[in-house]
Amino acid sequence: MRRYSIFLILGVMVASARARQLNAQGAADSVAILRIVQQRADAMRKLSAEMEGANYALSAVWINAFGGRRVGRDSIVAFLRGLYDDPGYRESRVIHEDPPEVLFIRPDVAVVHEFHEREGQRLADGTVIARRTHTTLVVSKEQGRWLIQYQSIADERPRAVPR
Repeated sequence: MRRYSIFLILGVMVASARARQLNAQGAADSVAILRIVQQRADAMRKLSAEMEGANYALSAVWINAFGGRRVGRDSIVAFLRGLYDDPGYRESRVIHEDPPEVLFIRPDVAVVHEFHEREGQRLADGTVIARRTHTTLVVSKEQGRWLIQYQSIADERPRAVPR
């Protein structure tokens, strides 16, 4: 019985040490993910497609709120370059951002949700719009580095009045 107790105590100690290690790693990964989310937001403010593209995987998929779909980092960066050169976008500004939410699916895969409000964006037809935008990112840890694998942007629409 005494030998069983010693093994039980050792097992609990090992499990406790492993749990602390996983918690510390999870915290470090959360910080790393939030860092790339912040870098992405900074790149948008600076209108730097290259800076923003640095956090995408080579085969990333990107879908904007208007249905445009791009596959691959180079294609995403090319689209963003055009967007950031467009005065209708450049003249708009973010007026509110919520803190990003991170949900780990596995230790090496997480989903990130962002929300922001932007005003003053001018569409091709000259219409100026305010936007309430939700962005969902799927990120994964590849060779020790977190990268955006998938991004989908959705604009909130005014709620329809029920009939």
